[in-house]
Amino acid sequence: MRQIFRDGLILLLLMSPCALALGGAGVGEVRDSQRELRVGVLASLTGTWSSLGVDTVAGLQIAARKIEAEAHSRGGHTRVRLYVYDTQLDPSLALEGIKEFDRMGIRVIIGPQSSAELAMIRDYADRHNILVISQGSTASSLAIAGDNIFRMCPDDTREAAAITALMWHDGIRTVVPLWRDDTGNQGLHDSVQTAFQNLGGTVTPGFRYEPTTTDFSAAVAAINSQVTGAQLSSSASTIGVYLAAFDEVVGVFQSAQPDPALAATAWYGSDGVALSAALVGNSEAAAFASTVGYPNPIFGLEESLQSQWQPVVDAIQARTGIQPDAYALSAYDALFIVDRAAREAGGTEHFEAFKTDFVRVADAYTGITGSTALDSAGDRAAADFDFWAIQLQNNTYTWVRVGGYNNGTLF
Repeated sequence: MRQIFRDGLILLLLMSPCALALGGAGVGEVRDSQRELRVGVLASLTGTWSSLGVDTVAGLQIAARKIEAEAHSRGGHTRVRLYVYDTQLDPSLALEGIKEFDRMGIRVIIGPQSSAELAMIRDYADRHNILVISQGSTASSLAIAGDNIFRMCPDDTREAAAITALMWHDGIRTVVPLWRDDTGNQGLHDSVQTAFQNLGGTVTPGFRYEPTTTDFSAAVAAINSQVTGAQLSSSASTIGVYLAAFDEVVGVFQSAQPDPALAATAWYGSDGVALSAALVGNSEAAAFASTVGYPNPIFGLEESLQSQWQPVVDAIQARTGIQPDAYALSAYDALFIVDRAAREAGGTEHFEAFKTDFVRVADAYTGITGSTALDSAGDRAAADFDFWAIQLQNNTYTWVRVGGYNNGTLF
């Protein structure tokens, strides 16, 4: 069963992996158009990290309607059609999705959100002239100049700089890593290890678990052994656990919660968990997260632009019940860049012209997430981060912004 969020409703699709066309106009509304923009969307809607997938689709729907309204105000007529494919965060489904979009003649895709999915479809996108814009992939191994992959977020080396700066500031000198075995989280582990060691810190072997893991007892036992081992020669206050994960963090924390040593150790997280609805939705796991601190970095929103992004945040949350993060909002920005580039290139079908115009427009565009200028690999050049942690407020566990990082400075 598939679930796709649209216009305040959850649509249940009782068939094998498939695409759903979402028109920018209201359900059932038909109108004349002089121009149609067709965009594929690869998003995890029923799998892990579905918070981002659901918010991405809602944000794109809102952007589509605004694009249509702006075209009307210019005296033109544009219809935006979004074709949504639920990948469940499964790389093989992401590949099925891009192949389906290719058969439909769609030349531009927003998503997928994970690096493992993006790695799976990259070669196909290059060979078939499909421009792919990921809102959530961070693996530096995918920072490749000249390909058809673009990313609306900074890569993991910049996130690593932020989280290691915070750990070092907090007095952490030994890191015990725990991470999901996929392209994105492996990249985060590697970048954090390098950055922390460059500061003069120690990184233990840690533990890497398979994406299909549901029993985290072995992972927790391994981390406990390394934490308690480090405590034989170092103060407990100088030892921290770094966890790079997605929504399975709930299972990790449920398994770690009874462990006194791990409950007394500082934990640090990653962008894949920041603002996770699954984590705050589980009181046991959320309580553990609140106890151990567990700040999670994600590239941040500029306060000076709050008058622009806050209405979109509110509109997405009203539709989904989930507070959107900067990744979801960057997908919103991406659709405006795609629209402008398509207009200037005469459509997405003229692929090389469209790709050239996409880069040029992105480099000059400032959206609700700030400047979308790209680096030489086609990834977002901005590197500001917010830290989000779970706190108990009014008897409810909620995500709270607890700090930030800007060009080497914590605040």
